[in-house]
Amino acid sequence: MGSRSGPGAVAAPADVSNPAGEAGARLTSLEKALDLCEALSSAERGLSIRELSRLSKLPPPTVHRLLGALKRRGFVRQDEETSRYRLTLKMLDLSFRLLGRSELRLHAYPVLREFVLRTGARAFVAAASSGQVTYVWPAGPDEVAMHTAYGREMPGHCALYFTESAATRRLSCLKLSRPQDAAESGRVVARLGSGATGTQRLNCACAPVFDYTAREVARVGVFGHAQDEGRLLSEGGPNAWALARAISLRLGHLPVTLPVTA
Repeated sequence: MGSRSGPGAVAAPADVSNPAGEAGARLTSLEKALDLCEALSSAERGLSIRELSRLSKLPPPTVHRLLGALKRRGFVRQDEETSRYRLTLKMLDLSFRLLGRSELRLHAYPVLREFVLRTGARAFVAAASSGQVTYVWPAGPDEVAMHTAYGREMPGHCALYFTESAATRRLSCLKLSRPQDAAESGRVVARLGSGATGTQRLNCACAPVFDYTAREVARVGVFGHAQDEGRLLSEGGPNAWALARAISLRLGHLPVTLPVTA
């Protein structure tokens, strides 16, 4: 980073000779670059340098310099026709690296994202062997949010639900094992907690995810609060099973097709 020159420009000695000062300058640039990334994350069609300058309250030359660095590292791209800048998927890639480059999550994410955006529901994928549950829910017209909980068996919210005020909370859990379970939800559903009159119930439906060896590697499901089990019994089971089947197919699982009898 070069120093400013010209009338009235004063170079701080720490920025020139003090390593700590240089680290501080880099941190400031990092914060500015993150501000630009946050602004771009909310712009579906991208933003121009002038728009980013206005939103971030940074001079256009500074915005241009920071965008150049982000572009070189692959975090943003510039549209050749409009010259507007957009975020790339590298941020998402880094998030998946943080989650251990899990093949399961890489295959589950597109399926869950499409589902929650289409239905507005909340979904999760859980690997009991690692004690991790990743929740996905809609955060905008074309955006989703994710959160991963560690150290609890699937599903995490079920494990937490009765830790406090259990007497006034209720849980209905529809744990599917076979395709026909979705059609027989009333038989499979497990009800926990009596709950007070009018208390909302946490409804949860989950189904197994299989890999190419037909081994169950996770469970995927949908959940939400409601006054009754109507949607859980009519939609929860089929939705959970459809999600599990779609993810299993992406993992190379070939389900056995039962012969059709006359």
